Amino acid sequence: ADHRLDWRGYCVAFFQSILYVVKITPILLTLFIILLGCGEETQDNAIHGTWKLVSFVNEKTDETLFQDDFHNSRQITIDFKSDMRFSGSTTRNTFHGNYSLEDNNEKLIYTSFSTTKVNESDWGNLFYDKIDTSYSPKAKHWESTYTIQDDQLRIYYVEDEHMIFEKQQ
Repeated sequence: ADHRLDWRGYCVAFFQSILYVVKITPILLTLFIILLGCGEETQDNAIHGTWKLVSFVNEKTDETLFQDDFHNSRQITIDFKSDMRFSGSTTRNTFHGNYSLEDNNEKLIYTSFSTTKVNESDWGNLFYDKIDTSYSPKAKHWESTYTIQDDQLRIYYVEDEHMIFEKQQ
């Protein structure tokens, strides 16, 4: 008789444990998905949106060039879309193409880049020249590292040289 009571006690404890796991699992799963999603969404989507070119920085020479340093220049913008396309405009021309993000969203790769360079200003030509320095003939794409901090996008075209863009609202 005592063995039946022990067995029933174990059965009750076992089913209570299963019930507890069944109750807590959706809560834990939901929390896990939220935490996982928050981190990825922030990293993946940080580059999305319109950015205005503010300056070119050479860290070796401590030189910074601004739009106002160039005659007849207007703003240069680039819009990174969530479907991995981009488009933008320079002083006198437009450009567009496709991009990808690699290495934990630290590498920006332009898989295609089309533009017109008709009668471009020196500011616009400098932008195109710096983009072109990141072209890899072997890989057949443009590859740069980048960082985003405080609504500032830094695209490095060579080590110690980068463009600074500000996020537009």
